[in-house]
Amino acid sequence: MRAALTPAEATPLIGGVAAGRVVLLFGLPRSGTTWLAKVFDSHPDVLYRHEPDTVWRGRHLPVWPPAMPSAAALAEARVYLDQLLTTRTLKTMGSRPIFPKAYRGAVVERVRAALIQVVRLAERLGGPRLAAPSLARHVTIPDWVAAGAWGRITLVLKSVSSPTRLGLFAQALPGCRVIYTLRHPCGQVASMRRGERLGLFEHALDLDWLLAGPEAKAHGLDPADFARWPLLERLAWQWVLLNERALADLAHHPATRIVRHADLALAPLAKAGELLAFAGLSVPPATAAFIRRSTEHVGATGYYRVFRDAAAEIDKWRSELSAEEQARIWAVARRSHLAALWPEMAEV
Repeated sequence: MRAALTPAEATPLIGGVAAGRVVLLFGLPRSGTTWLAKVFDSHPDVLYRHEPDTVWRGRHLPVWPPAMPSAAALAEARVYLDQLLTTRTLKTMGSRPIFPKAYRGAVVERVRAALIQVVRLAERLGGPRLAAPSLARHVTIPDWVAAGAWGRITLVLKSVSSPTRLGLFAQALPGCRVIYTLRHPCGQVASMRRGERLGLFEHALDLDWLLAGPEAKAHGLDPADFARWPLLERLAWQWVLLNERALADLAHHPATRIVRHADLALAPLAKAGELLAFAGLSVPPATAAFIRRSTEHVGATGYYRVFRDAAAEIDKWRSELSAEEQARIWAVARRSHLAALWPEMAEV
C-alpha cells in the first residue's frame, strides 16, 4: 500500500488526482517512453494519458521557458497541464494494448473498449472527407472511474513532444514524480533516421527550432552551418541539445528518476519495478506478464509496436550504422557531458 502523501504532494489537485500521484514520463522520440508508459498503463490502478500535448500543443506557452519562470508563467502552465491531464480523446486514451482497470467494472470495460473501436473505425473510414484532428479533439473517451476510486489512482502522462518544457511543468506541479528516459545517441539517431526514411512521421523533421535554445548558443552552433549538415549530424545535435536541456531543468526537482533505455532492455522486470516503486506502485501479476511478453517477443514487429526482443534492440544500431557514421554521431555526442553515461564509447 502506498504511504500517506505529504502536504506538498497532496495539494493542489489537478486532473482529479493529487499532485503526488501524477507521473510525468518524458523523453525524446524513440527513447523507450512508449514501452515504459505501457508498463505503467498495465497496472490496474493507473490512469494513462498518451501524448496529450500532440492534441493540445500549448502554443501560448514558450518553447524555451526560462529556468526561473514567473508566478504568472507557472499559473499558465498549471492550466495547460490540467488540460493535458483531463484530455480524453482517441489519441490519448486508445493507444494499444488496452488494459483492464480495477476502478472500472467488467461491463464498463467492454462498453468502453467497444466505443474506442467505433471511434477508431470511424476515423479510419472517414478518409479525406473526415477532419481527423477534429475527431481526435472532440470525441471523448470516458474514464468511467467508479465512485470513491480516485483516491487510489496514479495518473501517468507520457510525452516526447515537450522536453524543453519539462522543467516548467515540474515547477508548476510541485510534488509530481518525473521519469526521463535516455537512449544511446547512436541508437536514438539510427531509429529516428529509419523512421524518416520509411516516411513514418506525421510531419517532416524540422530541427532548425533547436537553434533558438540556450544550449545551442552555449555550444556555439551557427545556423548556416547547421543547415548544411547532413541529417545524421543534426539528429545527433537534437540528442545533445534536448537531453541537456531536460536534465538541467530536472536537476533541482527532488522526485526525478533518469533511466537509460539499455538498462530497461537488459533488466526490464527489475528496472521497471524500481520505477513503479518510485511512483508508489507494486508490480502486480498482469504487469509482470506484460513486461515478459513485450520484451521476449519472437518474430516480426513494427516501428511503433511495444512487443519486441528487447535484448536484440540494444545494439541494433551497430548493424544499421557504419563505423564512419557511428564516429560522426559520437563526435557530436562527446561534446556533451552526457557522453559520460556511455564510457565504453570514449575511444570511438
